[in-house]
Amino acid sequence: MLEKQGVEIVITDLELGDHIVNKKIAFKRITIKDLLKSIFEEIKLFDQIKHLAARYDHTILIIEGEDPFFSGRTVNPGSIQGFLRKLAVSFQVPVVFTLNEAETSEIISSIAGVEQPEQIGH
Repeated sequence: MLEKQGVEIVITDLELGDHIVNKKIAFKRITIKDLLKSIFEEIKLFDQIKHLAARYDHTILIIEGEDPFFSGRTVNPGSIQGFLRKLAVSFQVPVVFTLNEAETSEIISSIAGVEQPEQIGH
């Protein structure tokens, strides 16, 4: 989807993160299911975010899928809020919610366009 938006893509195994825009910006992408699982296994995700935040000036967490606060979920919304607050306060990592891969691609593309306008055509 990123290539369709004019983003130059280099596919490689990444030690950290899921998408790297440049030497300053990295994205970690998780699904709602992964988020809810991570709340109970928070060490792994926090460790990944900690390492990303230490290496990149700006780390952005993208959470993809349905509303995590949907009342039908078995996880307490307060637990989700606490988890997200810890990410924001402890690691200064903003969280962006998207519904699907298309929206995730749009977020990454728009940020890449600001950072690398000559490569994206913005």
